[in-house]
Amino acid sequence: MPLKENLVKDQWGNIYYRKQIDKKRIILPAYTKKDKIANKLHSALEYQALNEYYNPKVRVDNISFKKLVKLFLNDKENNSKWANATKETYTYVLKAYVKNGVLPKNKQTAVGYIARINACINWGTRKKYNTKEKLRKIPKRIGRTRVFNDKELALIMNSHPNADLQEFFNFAYYTGARRGEICNLKAQQIHPTYIEVKGKSDKRIIKLNSQARHILFSREKLWGYKGDFVSKKFKAYLRQLNIKDAQFHDLRRTFGFNLIKKGLPIYTVSKLLGHSSINITESHYAPLLVSDIEEFKLPTGS
Repeated sequence: MPLKENLVKDQWGNIYYRKQIDKKRIILPAYTKKDKIANKLHSALEYQALNEYYNPKVRVDNISFKKLVKLFLNDKENNSKWANATKETYTYVLKAYVKNGVLPKNKQTAVGYIARINACINWGTRKKYNTKEKLRKIPKRIGRTRVFNDKELALIMNSHPNADLQEFFNFAYYTGARRGEICNLKAQQIHPTYIEVKGKSDKRIIKLNSQARHILFSREKLWGYKGDFVSKKFKAYLRQLNIKDAQFHDLRRTFGFNLIKKGLPIYTVSKLLGHSSINITESHYAPLLVSDIEEFKLPTGS
C-alpha cells in the first residue's frame, strides 16, 4: 500500500509527515512504521501541520534537564506507547541521573543510561525545548553472557527466607518473563496455560509450564512489587549466597540457555522469550553455546 501525499519513511522505517507551507518546513512523526496506520492518520497529521503553522507554539529556551525529564515522563504520547516496564525503567534511570549527575560505573549499565538520556534530549529537541544537557555518544554495547550454573540455580531457588520473594524469583526462571512483566501482572491477563502481557514494544504470550502454573495458581494474590525493589532484593540475596557478577535479568537468560541445552529448537526458544526475530535470540546465545561445546578432535591427515 503506497503512502499518501507528504508521508515519507526514514532509513529505519519510521514514518513522518512533511509539508512546506510558505517556505516553512513542518515535520511531524506518525509514531508508526506501518503504512496502513500512517495513511489513516494522514488527515490528522495534515490538520496538525496547518495548526503548527498558523498557531506556532511558544519556544521554551534553556530549561533545566530536571524540568525536561519531568515533561518527558508526563508526556501523553510517550505514556500511550510505553509498556509499564518501559515507563518504569525510564523513570528510574532519569531520576537517578538527575539526582546523582553521573553515570553508573558498570559499563553495560552506563550504556542503558546514555540511551535513555539521549531519548529524553531528542524528545525535547522535537518539542522545541532546549537544555544544557548534551547528547552522548553511545559506546558499542557488549552483550552480557552471564547465566547461572546448576549449583548457583539450586541455591537461588531454594534459600530465600521470604517465601513470597522466593516464589517471584522461581516464577521468573520458570517463565523467562521480564521483571516488569511479572510486577505488572493483572488477574485478567492470566489464562489456564499462558499469561498475556505487554512486553517491551507490544503484547506477548508467556507460556506457563507445570512449575509456573503450580506457583501462580496456588497464590491468593499477585505480587505487585516495584521493579527497583525486586532488583535490590535480588542483588542482596545474591550477596548472601556469595554469587558474583549477577543480576535479576540473568534468570531470563538462564531460562533460554537451559532450554537450548535440553535440545529445544532455537526458533521455539525465541518465541518463548518473546524476541521479535530469531536473529536476536541467536546473537544473545551464540557466544554461550560456543563455550559449551564439548571437547573434540580433528583428523590430522596422517
